[in-house]
Amino acid sequence: MKRLLLFVPVLFFSLLAISCENKDKNETPEPTGKNKILVNYPWRMSTVTDLSGKDIPKNQLSTDTKYILEMDIQFQQNATVKALDQNSSQVLNGGTWYLINDEKSLDIKIIGFSGEFGLEELTNSRMKLKSKMPVNGVDQEAIMVFQPVIK
Repeated sequence: MKRLLLFVPVLFFSLLAISCENKDKNETPEPTGKNKILVNYPWRMSTVTDLSGKDIPKNQLSTDTKYILEMDIQFQQNATVKALDQNSSQVLNGGTWYLINDEKSLDIKIIGFSGEFGLEELTNSRMKLKSKMPVNGVDQEAIMVFQPVIK
């Protein structure tokens, strides 16, 4: 009988430990498919188009937009984002990013590249972000087209 009484507390604490272990596994959300695509590699803006898909010449873009053309944007799992120099890969700027509105928008907060951008397309080979930006000094809706940087 004494052996049975010693076994009961051991069994109780074992079950308690197992139940606590299962709770911890479910607390961390799994990344979505779009999250995985974003963090796979840095992204480089290749062009800016109007809503019909026609390329906007670089000389019509604002200084801030031209500056983004010289950077690689690297999204990371921990919701941080870095702006890297294309040649040296040195970090020029940083901030945060979040997919919002049922993953239809990308909220980026970096100095010079902040805002809520419409996520028009996101595949392993292309990302299109819709935003209002100055073109020839006039604000208009435009699409920034990014391609992955594979080194």
